[in-house]
Amino acid sequence: MSTLPVINFESYIYKVLKQVHPYTGMTKDAKKIVNSAMNYFTHEIAKEAVYLTTDTSRGKNKGKGTISSRDVQTAVRLILPGELAKHAVSEGTKAVTLYSSSISGKGKKRISKAKRARLQFPPPLLRNALKKKSSKRVGEGAPVYFAAVLEYLTAEILELAGIAARDNNHQRIHARDIQLAISNDEELDKLFDKLSIPGGGVLPNIHAVLLPKRK
Repeated sequence: MSTLPVINFESYIYKVLKQVHPYTGMTKDAKKIVNSAMNYFTHEIAKEAVYLTTDTSRGKNKGKGTISSRDVQTAVRLILPGELAKHAVSEGTKAVTLYSSSISGKGKKRISKAKRARLQFPPPLLRNALKKKSSKRVGEGAPVYFAAVLEYLTAEILELAGIAARDNNHQRIHARDIQLAISNDEELDKLFDKLSIPGGGVLPNIHAVLLPKRK
């Protein structure tokens, strides 16, 4: 499996921000942090989804020939903790349902996959990510589901970061606001365990053994 090239999600991240906090901006550094995080999750979910379609018990690829939305869903459940996984799965399922029920065909005006699924993140980018990880076919719903999950994660981070920015009297989200948003949410903190946030600063923390004992 090849390494994924870096995907530029920044314009889509900004569109999601305007949905959750219409009057809040973002610094360039904050945008890069969220973009880097989405690239990391793209890599992890794609890797897991491809693995699920591959039977490695005999050292040969004798698994499924197509990566489906169900494979992406299972990968999301394995990678995301608790309620994050639950809501991400819900958003992915909703997007695939909207996409499948939308009208697009001969004689109709061509509509992008993102618009059909009512998403900001474009499914074709995620289809390419899955193809880069495997030579298997990619089902029609898989990239739609994938895009919806990443968009949900982006919205969750930006919503909390926007609140942190407001509490810190910032008109734009800074790296520090993202750090605070993630650290103050148990599941996001767990999800970002292997990621660092440049410019996020250090959170005040006193180790339990240094605190005075209560009588």
